[in-house]
Amino acid sequence: MVQSFRRERPAQTRTVTGKPVEQVPEWWFARGGSQPEYWVYRAIVRTGRLEENGDFIYQSKFFGGRLTRGGAVVDFIIKSPRVGINVQSKYFHNRTTDQRAHDALQRASLEASGLRVEFIQEEEAINSPDEAVREALAGTRGKGPIGI
Repeated sequence: MVQSFRRERPAQTRTVTGKPVEQVPEWWFARGGSQPEYWVYRAIVRTGRLEENGDFIYQSKFFGGRLTRGGAVVDFIIKSPRVGINVQSKYFHNRTTDQRAHDALQRASLEASGLRVEFIQEEEAINSPDEAVREALAGTRGKGPIGI
């Protein structure tokens, strides 16, 4: 069963090795963030980018945002280097080929506008967020929305 992280706090989340991960604070859920996004947020802060809306932006709208046809919302925009990071949950991004195609088209339009876009899968956000963020910032991930 695929779990949505937006509804209610699940039981203790664990890595693939069984290690408990950091609990997500209520203020994060109140602003509409998901658990995997929080762990990536914390990893970005640990890279030394300490100022949200200074060093990076959370949930940035492009081309009119989510409610406009052809619009997009990028989970994190890092200002230096200029990189967009999207966290790909199983529930919202990987259930159907339509979802994966939508993410690929969104990536192409964002990159055509000059933004390098990196995808971090939900499992990576849980198990190794620091490594995933380092690779995204360095541009060494080379994976699209379906992991290729």
